[in-house]
Amino acid sequence: MNDHPADLHILNGDCALELWKQCGFSGQSLVWRETYLEGPLPETDDLEAFRAARAEYLSHFAELDGIGPERLANYLRKLDDSVLDLPEASDLTLWFDSCIFDQTLLMRILYLLDRKKNPSGRVFLFCCEGNVLSLDDFRQGDAEKVRLFPSDLETGARAWRFFQRKDAAGLLRLAETGNFERMPKLKKALIRCAEEVQEDENGLNRTRRQILQLVASGCRSFQAIFKGLAALEEYPFLGDTACQRLLDDLVRRGLLELGPEGYRLTREGTGLTDAS
Repeated sequence: MNDHPADLHILNGDCALELWKQCGFSGQSLVWRETYLEGPLPETDDLEAFRAARAEYLSHFAELDGIGPERLANYLRKLDDSVLDLPEASDLTLWFDSCIFDQTLLMRILYLLDRKKNPSGRVFLFCCEGNVLSLDDFRQGDAEKVRLFPSDLETGARAWRFFQRKDAAGLLRLAETGNFERMPKLKKALIRCAEEVQEDENGLNRTRRQILQLVASGCRSFQAIFKGLAALEEYPFLGDTACQRLLDDLVRRGLLELGPEGYRLTREGTGLTDAS
């Protein structure tokens, strides 16, 4: 695979890591465990402040119960440092799929690469077609990956800043005018991300509105809503725990309620779906 032991492969999840291990790559591996589609993204280049805000938010996830903000901040620092401290002699290969969950991870990593003080080594990207990396993707990806150049890192950094600011117009403008020859999936993701960061007059983004519409159409169970959301996306991106957090949020807002027969719209929620 032409890997040097100091080379780094960044992957999108544990399932991808298990597939990667089967392919004989000799470099180091790292799973980028974050979810930038949820929670605060402070508009700052102060990495410590950004990590602190993220760690505080993530510490409230049920699946991270008991870890605490300090340990989470240390983990997030290790993610940042894996990119910022990567030696110039080391290659970096990024393995992601086409969904906006993965593409926001890519934006963040390109932003970090763009701000590195020491020059980056070679950076490669492989994005599969679809929302799940397969064993064949890893087997073929070493030959099909594309090399990214400083201009690509700058484009990714610009995308991250627009996303961080929830600037839908900026995301769309960049998608229209930027050079995405080597990152076509990122261009598509910017268009979808613009719909996700932009909230209507009721404080709802596209996914939250879609949940209300699905419930209005008769989807009552978690599974029906979860599958319904996936069917509305070219590249489904929402995991089950993230979907549950969105449902809980809509219940807290008084737009949904959960009863013995599943979810249903409240009067206020019904008013919003009728208005749309």
